Amino acid sequence: MMDLSEAKMTDSDDMAQSSGRSLMWIVLSALGIVMTAGAIAGYLAEHSAQGGGPLGVSGVVALTVFCAMIAGLAYLVWINGKKFRQSGGTLTNREKLNRNIMLGCGISGGVIGMFLAFYDVMIVGSEPSALAVLSDSPIAPAIAILLAFFWAVIIPIVAWFWHKRVIDEQEASAYRDGGYYSAYAYLIGAPTWWILWRGGFAPEPDGPVIFLLFAMLWSAIWFWKKYH
Repeated sequence: MMDLSEAKMTDSDDMAQSSGRSLMWIVLSALGIVMTAGAIAGYLAEHSAQGGGPLGVSGVVALTVFCAMIAGLAYLVWINGKKFRQSGGTLTNREKLNRNIMLGCGISGGVIGMFLAFYDVMIVGSEPSALAVLSDSPIAPAIAILLAFFWAVIIPIVAWFWHKRVIDEQEASAYRDGGYYSAYAYLIGAPTWWILWRGGFAPEPDGPVIFLLFAMLWSAIWFWKKYH
C-alpha cells in the first residue's frame, strides 16, 4: 500500500502538472490577445489613413469579431489563472515561488509585447502584422533604453535567482534538454536558411523570427519534459 509520503508526493506531482498546463494556456491566450490587439490597431490605423469617418457595417462587424476573440481569450486566461492559483494548495513554498516567477514573467512579456505591437502600428505607422511585436521599426530612445535595461539587466537577475534558489533538478534537466535541442535546431536551421536565401530559394533570413522560433522550441521542449 502506498504510504502517506508517497501519496503526498503523487498529489504534488499532479498539482504541478495541472499548474504547468494552466500556465501554458495562459501564455498562449495572452499571445493571442496581443496578436488580436495588434490586428485591431492595424485595422484602425488603415481606416484612419484612408480618411477616417464612420466604420460602416463591415467595419463594425470586423471589430466586433476581434473584440469577441479578445474576450474569449481573456476568459481562458481568467479560467486558467483561477486553476493556476488553486493548484498552489499542496505545493511547497519553493514550487509556489517558481509558479509566481513564471507567471510574473509571462504577464510582463505580454504587457511589453502588446505595448510594442500598438506602438509599431499606431505611433510608427507600420503595416499591421501578426509579428508586429518583433518589428525592426525605430522606437523612441527612452523606450529603447528602458526595454534594453529590462532585457539585459532585470531578466538575467531573475534568471539567476530562478536557477539558484527556485527550480529543482528535474526542472533544471528539462530546461537543459530544451536548450540542447533548440541549440541544434538553431545551428542547423539558421545556416540552412541563410544558404537557401543566397541561392534564391528562400526569403532573406529574419533575425527576430529566428529568435522567436528558437524561444518557442526551447519553451515547448521544456514544458513537455517538465509536465508530461
